[in-house]
Amino acid sequence: MPVVSRPYEPADAEAFFAIRSATYGNGVPVPIEEQVIKYGRPYVAELNGVVAGVAKMNEYVVARGAASIPNAGIAGVAVSPTERQSGVGSALLSWLVRHAKEEGFPLTSLYAFRESFYRKFGYEVCGRKTHVICPTPRLPKLKSDLPVRRLMADDWELIRPCYETFARARSGFHIRDERRWQEVVGARDFPAVYAFGDPVESYAIVVHKIDFWERQRVAEVAWSTEAGHRAILAWFAGLGANKTHIDWTEPSDSPYLARYLDQGVEIKVDGPIMYRVTDFVAAVNLLKPDTVGEFTIEIRDELIPENVGPWRVAFSPNGVIAEKSDHADLSLDIRQLSCSFMGEPSILDLARNGLIEVRDRSALIQASHLLTPSPVNCWDFF
Repeated sequence: MPVVSRPYEPADAEAFFAIRSATYGNGVPVPIEEQVIKYGRPYVAELNGVVAGVAKMNEYVVARGAASIPNAGIAGVAVSPTERQSGVGSALLSWLVRHAKEEGFPLTSLYAFRESFYRKFGYEVCGRKTHVICPTPRLPKLKSDLPVRRLMADDWELIRPCYETFARARSGFHIRDERRWQEVVGARDFPAVYAFGDPVESYAIVVHKIDFWERQRVAEVAWSTEAGHRAILAWFAGLGANKTHIDWTEPSDSPYLARYLDQGVEIKVDGPIMYRVTDFVAAVNLLKPDTVGEFTIEIRDELIPENVGPWRVAFSPNGVIAEKSDHADLSLDIRQLSCSFMGEPSILDLARNGLIEVRDRSALIQASHLLTPSPVNCWDFF
């Protein structure tokens, strides 16, 4: 029998939580009173009438410069250990991609257990996180005039404008609502929030390590000014006074790499996020171009035929129009389209490496004015 995917129903609870626990909870049974779905939309996949796979779809809004893009975050994908490699996971993912489009999400994202698996459904890694692991003696010797203070969890509104300026300068960051902010600053491990400047020009969120001479992780940093970024780095010297290293994450346009990288500092790229455009027309209609242009583009999409081109795309500060065309000067797969839409690797980078067929160079330049290159990141794991 084929796999049937559908929304979760209360009668699915026992199987839903047992499958989740087998993958994410060491197989420990979940008590009935704790079988609660706090947020997100749950789904199941049935094989021979029995629930064999589960997933959730969380609702987010992501920044793409000035644009706000509704995004479905696919999370908690799990298949019963007795039914793995039977096609349940693939069937569920194929259905979820389509379902996200039908539910009005032109974009989806996920953190993959293995990126090669999710590429089969049109996802691709966008952007990169620059993980800096710096021995404390190698921290840059900096001074800052910005005042620093520790904030309480209820003070999250004070750092929100800084974060949103930081997010809007890039692509992929969630525009956080109050619930998400409470999760970030009010977590059970009691993070400390340090703000620099008044009004806040940068902040750092830290879960302090008690033991001396070990690595201190900084959970999150963001800045709205160069002075704010410099204040964070200057403060790290004190934070690391009794630690071996400070480690933190910056976007791929990292000002630390541009100005302060030193010998002995380890740089890693980890925790990539994958994106997929589910509705090309709806997605580009949400963009906020600041110039005028036009191009034609052919998209290949095995799961969502409505995305398949060729398309003529015209744009101006008044908006974007995407309509069917009889030819295309650019041709690319939905995976490369998703990267181009988010901005990293950009449509120009992809073309440079032969991953886009370019029949007219001027069309590529025009497309890059709408699908502008941008660092892509997301600080929120789901």
